[in-house]
Amino acid sequence: MQWFCPKILCLFTAFVLLSDGQAWAYKRETRIPLSGCRGHFAASGTARYVSKQNETKTPDQEDIIVEINNVPMRPGTILVVYVTDEAVGTIKLDAKQGGTLKLTSSSKKFIPPLDESTSVVLKTVDGRMVMW
Repeated sequence: MQWFCPKILCLFTAFVLLSDGQAWAYKRETRIPLSGCRGHFAASGTARYVSKQNETKTPDQEDIIVEINNVPMRPGTILVVYVTDEAVGTIKLDAKQGGTLKLTSSSKKFIPPLDESTSVVLKTVDGRMVMW
């Protein structure tokens, strides 16, 4: 019986080198296009969900970034952002009739994951739908 087998030694070496306790880093991003509705047809934007895991020197993090443009409403108007019927934040329209909302899990707030079936809706404070 032979104790030294080159195949077993190669497998053992590969296992030791690959199992150093660190997993592979990855970044997952989902984009959902947004468009205007009910008299706000020029409005456009995107809702992005970014998940970063196991990157070196940075903690695991999830972000939701909602960017909107050309919303035909007065600058200073506040729009409420809903993800699956839950209000997650607000956007105040700037002078160019746009704005951004960024939510991050590093602020200890729950970030709902987005996928292709998730609904993202923007409404005025009084509940009128502007974008979806």
